[in-house]
Amino acid sequence: METLVEPSEDRLVIGGTANLARGNALDFPGTFRPLLEALEEQVVVLRLMSQVDASTVLVRIGEENAHEALTGASFVSVGYGSGDRALGGLGVVGPTRMDYPMNMAAVRAVARYVGHLLAES
Repeated sequence: METLVEPSEDRLVIGGTANLARGNALDFPGTFRPLLEALEEQVVVLRLMSQVDASTVLVRIGEENAHEALTGASFVSVGYGSGDRALGGLGVVGPTRMDYPMNMAAVRAVARYVGHLLAES
């Protein structure tokens, strides 16, 4: 619970980056290393996550991503919290040909679940 609500400092948790290597997930072969390097630079991910809100799923495809290293990937994110106030955010990075409806539904469902957990505590 403490990981989900830490208002005093920005906290970033990244998991599943090895999944990006499965089955040539990225559309352009030269984008894999720069993408991993961008994910390691927490500032890049924090900048992306700073744009989330609790009521809207944000989808950025390819060149819609501001950081050059993310132009071969897509980013689906949403905030979680109480009401329309986002206490944090979560997202999925994947290939530009990902299953968008499934990933959008997944991040929204997990965000709602986390929001309900926070509301109960």
